[in-house]
Amino acid sequence: MGTQTIKQPLDVAVNGQGHGHGVIPFSQAVFDTLPAGIVVQDPDGKIIVVNPAAERILGLSLDQMLGLTSIDPRWRAMREDGSDFAGNDHPAMQALRTGLAVHDIVMGIFNPQSGNHTWIHTEATPIQAATGELLGVYSFFQDITERRRLEVRAQEYRIALQTSSDGFWVTDIQGRLLEANQAYSLASGYSQSELLDLHINDLDVLDKSSDVAQRMQRIMLLGHERFTSTHRARDGRPWPVEMVVSYSPMEGGRFFCFVRDLTEQQRSAELIWHQANFDRLTELPNRALFFDRLSRELSLARRSGKLVALLYADLDAFKPVNDQFGHAAGDLALQAVAARWQSCVRDTDTIARLGGDEFAIIAGNLDSAQEAAAIAEKLIQVLQTDIALSGGKHCRLGTSIGISLYPTNAVEMDFLLSLADDAMFACKARGKNAYGFSSVLADQTSDPGHWIHFQDAHLVGVAEIDAQHRQLVRLVNEINLDISAHASDTYIGKRFDELIDFTRHHFQTEHRYMETYHYPDITMHDHEHSKLSNDLQLIVDRKGRDGDFLVLQKVKDWLMGHIQNSDKALGLYLQQMGVR
Repeated sequence: MGTQTIKQPLDVAVNGQGHGHGVIPFSQAVFDTLPAGIVVQDPDGKIIVVNPAAERILGLSLDQMLGLTSIDPRWRAMREDGSDFAGNDHPAMQALRTGLAVHDIVMGIFNPQSGNHTWIHTEATPIQAATGELLGVYSFFQDITERRRLEVRAQEYRIALQTSSDGFWVTDIQGRLLEANQAYSLASGYSQSELLDLHINDLDVLDKSSDVAQRMQRIMLLGHERFTSTHRARDGRPWPVEMVVSYSPMEGGRFFCFVRDLTEQQRSAELIWHQANFDRLTELPNRALFFDRLSRELSLARRSGKLVALLYADLDAFKPVNDQFGHAAGDLALQAVAARWQSCVRDTDTIARLGGDEFAIIAGNLDSAQEAAAIAEKLIQVLQTDIALSGGKHCRLGTSIGISLYPTNAVEMDFLLSLADDAMFACKARGKNAYGFSSVLADQTSDPGHWIHFQDAHLVGVAEIDAQHRQLVRLVNEINLDISAHASDTYIGKRFDELIDFTRHHFQTEHRYMETYHYPDITMHDHEHSKLSNDLQLIVDRKGRDGDFLVLQKVKDWLMGHIQNSDKALGLYLQQMGVR
């Protein structure tokens, strides 16, 4: 049976004897058109017939394969684990040796056309005559290179997910967990098998079942979403997470959820916030947090009609403690004062250290000045006993306290603080260790519509710019008047929008002057304008969180700082260029 005389491959392959169980079960037409590869080898293992699919899959022509055996090293066959696939172990050679079919073998065959291995799933069946004579073997195989590539990638992906430091879920469209990795198991305290009995609603603390369902519907429409939430651990402990969820319609719909534990990030953010808002020595709120708390109390009082007392306290006889015993002793004394004062005020009151030996106390929701006086008396009283210092030493301190009331004495934060400070100095002048109220009434401190006074010192010498500065001041004063008159939040928000729009117009005016007269610092000045615009927008955007009074105070500081620090130099240059 020589290969050179092959005319009808299938007939030749079985040598005209097609009655045994090993007869090739294909017609010539199927043989030629089948997408799977077929290779026929004679009893010596030499290739005598291949179909077109085999040529395509193996990257060799019939002429190149005729006469080759499975043990030829040019096949460079390999197993799935990367080891060599010895020729004698080839399914065709096993079938020839044993006379038995070999099934379900996966192997890689070097493809000279691609320069890579083609992976095939193959089986080999011996061809036997009715008499039992072994006529050869035929191998049937399919190209699984792409499928195997996807399976390998899927396995790598699965390993990556299981070993990832971030949690991972897969859920169905009902929200039932189908898969969860080890990272989420460790973070949540649930075993992986326990998680597979849970629903998203069992783990999400913040959202109601209806909210979870709405979010899932939204992700199905959009394809993905990123959001933060809080999950409940097995022991009931809540822990913050960031979720990145994508949706696939495969297998009836699947949600793939990456879960990042934000516990450490939240702790770091809380630590940074605490360090920025609390005095390190006394653990009292610092000046920044003091103004935030004061703004909130004033906003509440504006709506409730209650009083807010601002007590400004300065310690008496503190300097001698530092001079006699040292600054370490002074620090101990300040800590003792803070602890004593915290014990005699309400939970809703705020004690802040403004710096050195100066403190401020905010007491809101008051009905009368007598309530503020009672607080001051307690603050003085708790300092009547000695303070223990290191080394068996002791000291005794007093305090002078000035009190201003909202809205009796003033309606703006800076005026309230200034009046309380003045009242405190009046107490010290009268003999210390006492308290006193400001005698100035609100209508004597300022008209809310003239909170900011635009004076000659604020002029830059260019008429158009000065006129716009006056307009900016007028807008801020009008907003202050609106707040004092209890205007609606919606209306106040519109007034802030007007301020932002006019500020941008003002900056465009200044840019026009700088461009026309070739101002040398135009780039720097424009950069400042851009930053100031962003700062103003951020200040106003925080209105709901910071309160109207704090926002307005920040706007006032921002506006006057802009005039003094940015526009004075520009005005001087324009005057030198002859602009008036």
